[in-house]
Amino acid sequence: MSTCPNCGAKVSPDDVFCQNCGYRLKPAATSTNEAAADQSDSRPEPQPAKPEPTPTEPKPAMTAPAPKRNKRRKKRSHKKAIWISLIVIVILILAGTYFYGAGKYSKSKQVDDMVTAMHDNDTAATVNYMTTTDPNLDINAKSIKPFMSYLNSDKGYLADMKTSLMANNQTSDGTFKLVTKGHHLLVFPDYKLEVVAMYPTVQTNLDQAPISINGLDVATANNDHYSYKAGPLFPGRYNFKSFVPQTDATSRSVTKNLVSTQSKNIKVDLSTPDSTDSSGSTNQAADTNDNNDNSSSNDSNNSDDSTPSDSNYGHFEEEYHGDEQAGIDAIADQYGFDYDDYTYIVSWPHKDVLQVKAYNKDDHSYDSTYRYDQIHDISSQLDESSGKFKE
Repeated sequence: MSTCPNCGAKVSPDDVFCQNCGYRLKPAATSTNEAAADQSDSRPEPQPAKPEPTPTEPKPAMTAPAPKRNKRRKKRSHKKAIWISLIVIVILILAGTYFYGAGKYSKSKQVDDMVTAMHDNDTAATVNYMTTTDPNLDINAKSIKPFMSYLNSDKGYLADMKTSLMANNQTSDGTFKLVTKGHHLLVFPDYKLEVVAMYPTVQTNLDQAPISINGLDVATANNDHYSYKAGPLFPGRYNFKSFVPQTDATSRSVTKNLVSTQSKNIKVDLSTPDSTDSSGSTNQAADTNDNNDNSSSNDSNNSDDSTPSDSNYGHFEEEYHGDEQAGIDAIADQYGFDYDDYTYIVSWPHKDVLQVKAYNKDDHSYDSTYRYDQIHDISSQLDESSGKFKE
């Protein structure tokens, strides 16, 4: 162990300075070399050059994102397939619904259902098919009963109704009109039959006589020229009657088919003839049964029968249908008179030949007798003096 020449303290051979007094133990040259060595040690060491990748080696930065893009494409393709499947299913459902509705709710199918319900006397279904613009007309099973009764007497009405509704959306007599009330399945019209309400005016010369319609008392006359406006009534067959209370010695009964717009404000005359017997008592007037059947007429078809019976003055033109109504219209056109001014008794003296007796609607006086040849479209009038028909 060496000692410091300055202070005599022990020093190590490797020490440059004395640790006790700081005396330099090694010469300055050695310090300079070491300083140079220290400076060289403080310089940054050169980094080794990175080897260049070979052309066959894939670059990590370029190849890493590729798998993510493939996953996104797969997800997008899967979602697109799901949407296409949903759209196809919706289209199939809509197409199936449309074809189902087109068959079930077509105009012809709904009209056929209406006519079938009336033909089968299905009151509930018939009520459901009916509507009206008259707020006072109550459509129910009771109010349509006269119409169902009328259908039993006129078997051809429903066939004409079906044909007319399909062609013109209303019946030939104008009583029923096909209208739309809402929609089925938001697309197909829901059809109803809009009906015209009837308001007949009843007249009687029987003072204090009750007036009934289909057996139901509706008014009582308070003078001998009484008039009562009935209604609203659902179209149909109605019996109007006036009679003297208790004794029923004098009565008048008329049955009318109110199934035409021309019958809406029809006048029903329940007046009785002012005739008395030798004792001064009033004779009973026979009931009248005005219907559309050919058999209802008491006409004997003899050309010399120029006066009607007291109990039957015929029907109004609008109460007839088909060939009979067409024959009356043709005669009125030929001879230039208003068919509303008369009532008529219709008969068929020959096949395809219609005979019409006309009576004044106000006083029931006989006017004339006509015939209409359907085949040749020829109208003729009875010559009362010769008893022959002349064109």
